[in-house]
Amino acid sequence: MEQTTADVCVVGAGFAGLAAARNLAQAGREVIVLEARDRVGGRVWNRELPDGTVVSAGGTWLGDGQARMFRLAREYGLRAYPQYDDGDHVLRLDGADRRYRGTVPKLNPAALASLGLAFTRLNAMARRLPADAPWLARNARALDTRTLGQWLADPLNVPSGTAYTVLKATMSLLFCTDPAEVSLLGALVLARGGGGFDYYTDSGRTETHLLDGGTPELARRMAEELGDAVRLASPVRRIVQNGNDAEVRTDALRVRARRVIVAVPPVLAGRIQFEPAPPPAVVHLRQRMTPGQIIRVHTSYPEPFWRGLRLSGQSLAPCSAVPVTIDQTPPGGRPGVLSSYAFGPVAVRLGRLEPKERRDVWLRALAERFGPEALHPLGYLETDWSAETWSAGGMIGHFPPGALTSYGSALREPVGRIHWAGSETATQMHGLMEGAVRSGERAAREVLALN
Repeated sequence: MEQTTADVCVVGAGFAGLAAARNLAQAGREVIVLEARDRVGGRVWNRELPDGTVVSAGGTWLGDGQARMFRLAREYGLRAYPQYDDGDHVLRLDGADRRYRGTVPKLNPAALASLGLAFTRLNAMARRLPADAPWLARNARALDTRTLGQWLADPLNVPSGTAYTVLKATMSLLFCTDPAEVSLLGALVLARGGGGFDYYTDSGRTETHLLDGGTPELARRMAEELGDAVRLASPVRRIVQNGNDAEVRTDALRVRARRVIVAVPPVLAGRIQFEPAPPPAVVHLRQRMTPGQIIRVHTSYPEPFWRGLRLSGQSLAPCSAVPVTIDQTPPGGRPGVLSSYAFGPVAVRLGRLEPKERRDVWLRALAERFGPEALHPLGYLETDWSAETWSAGGMIGHFPPGALTSYGSALREPVGRIHWAGSETATQMHGLMEGAVRSGERAAREVLALN
């Protein structure tokens, strides 16, 4: 078995781990990064359509307030180009398409008022949370014993049935699971880190730009700069701490380091064996923060035909098996690429179908919004994040009821020589690539302050 040493061993080569390693290396520390997959990027991933078109199948878009991601893109020579947003968006309700522009769909006045009131109330609750310790909020336990789904289903909060349908679909998109599985306090943590649910639900703010080459290319260039310090296909099985250092073990490698940064999704961190055993709160929190379920499909066409129909490609169909679509056509304009998604229990059901049946269901759902041309793509590419061993779901781990008030203090608190990073630990831009980068930078600062 190979043995080596480093000042810091980083577990995970997603944006959190790469940002931490980059900052540490720039500060003169010797770093080694261990990644379980045969690629870097974690929950960002470039895949190839049958015609050779490369598409980003994980985290893809950059938006307002994501200064670190934009800065990194510039530093590594990647061009950010604007998301296509011309034409009408589509909201499909009750079997009919409602075309609209901007952020406010065409709904009856009562539904619009109900939507606005719900967001106002949720945002007000989020603003009252301490960003670094939401579990210490005055009413934290009451918020944490209730689910987001329960709050939405209360007619006193969302009196309009139409507004409830839209809100439930929107929240399912954000957490990739049924809101009934998400703690209300946990949901507010996400909103607190972005300035409110308005930010996360407004694609005109969160999905303003893409990178030419994709965000996975940014991760690849960051790893390339680290050179041989990045070891792929090296899943960490055990971390053993002693008085002077820590030993990080894979199947073929042992790394002795003064500090360790664990920068993998919480549910995967929970699978690592730690010696001595960490406090129970550390284990319980990571075991409970399971990711949601998401299937993403890219369909390509000779050209983005929906643009000729004066459509943006962005749609929401709350009652569809495929509720969300967005234009992901490359900057040259061809081929036309639609990115579409299924979340939560529906994604689980779709995943059980035979591939041909699932494809037929998927394409029919697209045709309802974009016409018969959507039935005949040149390329069709599925990415089921729940089937990815080293993701175990997507796109973030959510907090179930009771987790934050019982174990929240263990979210970022170092355990001996072990520090934690990852988008789920971010206090700002929680759940986004930007949040992952910020968390990695924070973990690097912790290490540098101690060594």
